[in-house]
Amino acid sequence: MIKVRLRRSATIALALAVVAAATVAAGAVGSVKSAAKQQANSSTLVVGGIFPFTGTKALLSQWGTHGVPVGIYEVNHNGGVLGHKWAPAYVDDAADSVDALPAFRKLLLKHPTMVVGPFSPTIEAVINQFKPNNVADFMVGGLTQLDHMNYPYVFRTSSSDSNEAIAMAYYAIHHGWKTASLIFDNSANSQGFVPPLEKAFKALGGTIDSNITITPGQSSYNAELAQAFANHPQVIFDSMDSQSAATLFSDGQQLGYMNVPWIGDDLQSAPNGDYAKAFGPTASTELTAALPASPSGGAFNHFLSDYQQVWHTKTILPTTFNEYDSIVIASLAMTAANSTNPAVWVKDVVKVTNPPGIQCSTYAACVRLLGKHKKINYQGASGNDDFNQYHNVFSGFQMVGFDSSLNNVTRGFVTPQQLEAVVAQGG
Repeated sequence: MIKVRLRRSATIALALAVVAAATVAAGAVGSVKSAAKQQANSSTLVVGGIFPFTGTKALLSQWGTHGVPVGIYEVNHNGGVLGHKWAPAYVDDAADSVDALPAFRKLLLKHPTMVVGPFSPTIEAVINQFKPNNVADFMVGGLTQLDHMNYPYVFRTSSSDSNEAIAMAYYAIHHGWKTASLIFDNSANSQGFVPPLEKAFKALGGTIDSNITITPGQSSYNAELAQAFANHPQVIFDSMDSQSAATLFSDGQQLGYMNVPWIGDDLQSAPNGDYAKAFGPTASTELTAALPASPSGGAFNHFLSDYQQVWHTKTILPTTFNEYDSIVIASLAMTAANSTNPAVWVKDVVKVTNPPGIQCSTYAACVRLLGKHKKINYQGASGNDDFNQYHNVFSGFQMVGFDSSLNNVTRGFVTPQQLEAVVAQGG
């Protein structure tokens, strides 16, 4: 999951970039140890955000910068953390691995206690940096290469793309679409979908007609489309950047290939988004995207209330509940450890999220239990947030389509139990 590309001229992205630049203005340079000391003596703790404010995946920065403030609001309006308040600091990694490490080093000048992000495109460029710099990280995205990660300072509150790929296969098979072609760009993010998707689709009785890898930014994809549709597949699975999608979908319209079902990744789910618009007039009937299922229940409803307070709407952006949960979990871990030093509290992340323990779904309720020396089991807005040994969590998926105005409509759900059943079948 998490693989969107937008044009650099996008107004929102440019506006956010200006905000980001102002937020991450250079601070005093100091060692990690001196940073920890400053944090201990300061009334403010910094939560850093590494997001792409510029470049072809700038849409992701909107998600991140909408989720982080809601998490900050939840904690700060309920007493803060051990007498401290959170404040955000953002840097731009442009969704480019080359830019990610300089962005991280720039963020260190703000002495963050924790980091939210980066998204999948750049996490591998900095994933080795968090422990040496004594900063805990909650990355966002489903990069399959992290399914078995072993980084004690890194956590993921969003489900893996491996599960998303299984959901895409399950949905197709259960709609009777048993022959498929795959069209994925050559990025690590998109290619991470391919093995689990092929495995699940075949395990469920499907046949892969062709597996096409495209190079982003080409002027035409007629040849790739002709190859993908040579055997008249019943469904197309795809994942690519939005710029390439605009070209490929346009070519597909001219060649008459947009009248069969297409199932894309979560970033194609945006209402009135670039993908849906580029898909053309059949988007309302043929385009479906797999998106981690929006949770329900008390924790999610509380998140929605906070979201409305901050953004004055309950129309939430994707992943915002993941960023929210990340800040709440980190704050609870600090409270349990009675320390804001990541070297101390990072060990308590799993303790406050995983069973056994008394379930609690708001920061204030959980803090009260911790004050009574009770073992807690935080139930997050994004799900139960039970981390496995690789610091990953699991969730179901909703299959999202569009109406004629390109607003979202839910076409179905794939539950965690159904995902597990596919795996049991060899998928």
